[in-house]
Amino acid sequence: MNIKLMAKLAGVCVSAAAVAAPAHAFEGSVAPYPAGANGSEIASMPPIPGLFVMQQFNYSFANGLYGNDGQKLPIPFHTSVFSSTTRLLAAYPVTVLGANLYSQLVIPVVSLHADVQGYKSTQNGLSNITVTPVLLRWSVNNLLIATGVDLTLPTGSYSPTRSSSVAVGYLSVQPVLSFRYSVPDGIDLGISNRLLLNQKNSDTNYQSGNGYTAEFVAGWRFGKFEFGVVGNYLNQFSDDKVNGVAVNGNGNRMRSFALGPSIDFQAGPVNINLNYQHGLYAVNTSKSHNVWLNVAMPLWVLGGGK
Repeated sequence: MNIKLMAKLAGVCVSAAAVAAPAHAFEGSVAPYPAGANGSEIASMPPIPGLFVMQQFNYSFANGLYGNDGQKLPIPFHTSVFSSTTRLLAAYPVTVLGANLYSQLVIPVVSLHADVQGYKSTQNGLSNITVTPVLLRWSVNNLLIATGVDLTLPTGSYSPTRSSSVAVGYLSVQPVLSFRYSVPDGIDLGISNRLLLNQKNSDTNYQSGNGYTAEFVAGWRFGKFEFGVVGNYLNQFSDDKVNGVAVNGNGNRMRSFALGPSIDFQAGPVNINLNYQHGLYAVNTSKSHNVWLNVAMPLWVLGGGK
């Protein structure tokens, strides 16, 4: 799940601060979750027990930094990020409180390329692994409700001495609550709400502020196809701190919004989604533009799906 923002501005805003007022928003201006990664997959877990995989391919690019007032900063800036993320989902043959029970493991690999004021850097490596020990989903007629707690672990190619990084060096606890209303050959509406409860980085004694992300999908199903839009919103709602003291008294916190088209195709047991999320608004970060290709399929189904 830590794919695009994970590699977006790590260390870059530190360089930018040399010529502009500091814009602190998460440590290194890196969010611990890439808002928009869900795409059209909100609360979209298989109702049968087995082991499933979704392979995600992402290309992200940005061409500017935006300050605390939402205005573009006069800093030559460009990033491009390639990522491949494997999401493994185990669906168990039991129910809990009337809900289907799942566990999830997310393994992202990222390649980051940055060019800030002519200074170029590249980093390739494993980003933060995410685990979801317990994920519950209820189905009531055409309404799906899913909830769980994602744990983004301080793993991957992180180093406090690097000028750029594809991972963060702290634990992020992320409660998630999703709703989806979907009608066969009809309307499809979904929203996923996520809190980012970030813990202190023991290497730097820096604690990133907490945040909220909303990811949403709206479309219409036509047989095996669905056409619609997907998007995401990110809002950091508390200040960063170092040694327990707020980093900046001006309320410099990260906010962003992106929206774009999406198409789904159900090819037998394989679901393919292609979507583009265009950055429309940014505060203390960049306007990130993302292309996602998501391929989901069963690896093993209990009883052959019968």
